[in-house]
Amino acid sequence: MEAINKENYNSKVLVEMWTDFIDWDKRRSGESGFLVKMLKKVKCKKVFDACLGDGVDSIYLIKSSFEVTSNELDNLFIAKADENARKEGVELCITRYDWRELHKHFGANYFDAVLCLGNSLTYLFNKEDQLHVLKTFRYMLRENGILIVDERNYQYFLDNRKEIIKTGEYRYTQKYVYCGNTVHAKPIEISDKHVKMEYANEKTGKKGYLMLYPFKKGELLSLLKEAGFTKVEQYSDYKKKHDENADFYQYVCLK
Repeated sequence: MEAINKENYNSKVLVEMWTDFIDWDKRRSGESGFLVKMLKKVKCKKVFDACLGDGVDSIYLIKSSFEVTSNELDNLFIAKADENARKEGVELCITRYDWRELHKHFGANYFDAVLCLGNSLTYLFNKEDQLHVLKTFRYMLRENGILIVDERNYQYFLDNRKEIIKTGEYRYTQKYVYCGNTVHAKPIEISDKHVKMEYANEKTGKKGYLMLYPFKKGELLSLLKEAGFTKVEQYSDYKKKHDENADFYQYVCLK
């Protein structure tokens, strides 16, 4: 998204390491069928993957017989996703729209499900953009369609910022979302307004950076409700409960 601080964003380096950082097989193992189960629960067929990345979720869903439209702005990530799709024997349907402009390209009730996964909503730094995008996602959904969005447990970062920055270490199981063991991520700046993450590839020694917005406890849930989602189920590392020690939170929002 445009909201990424370009000064600290090296697309080429991040694209090179991203598949290793995710570990596709471990991501699928960690979520244990959660994504497909949620989509089938409300009979979803047409899915909008708001942040394609290297294709990990879009390709999985296409192979699971869903009709997927995948969105991405970064040309290098698009090329990597296309390469991965060819290896998997599927074809991607890719759009290149700024989330804040989606209402200009898709009508109301267009998709059965919208996905904003991989902690991607944190590329937006102000409430106005965050709320506008969530309302647009809802607008694009048919009645009884679902938005699935996730976020890292930033409150843990915020509560322990001094110790994390001092030691360079933080609590993370590597079981969910980003599960690889050759690319190591750590926050090198933590404030109420941003978290700067460093990604280091132990094989090549290369490093990449992302600047992300740290949602506080309850903040994203409040935004989802303000956007019009009256029924929101919250999960912690794919379990239906609130766990303050979780790595990631998932929200399943019914229109």
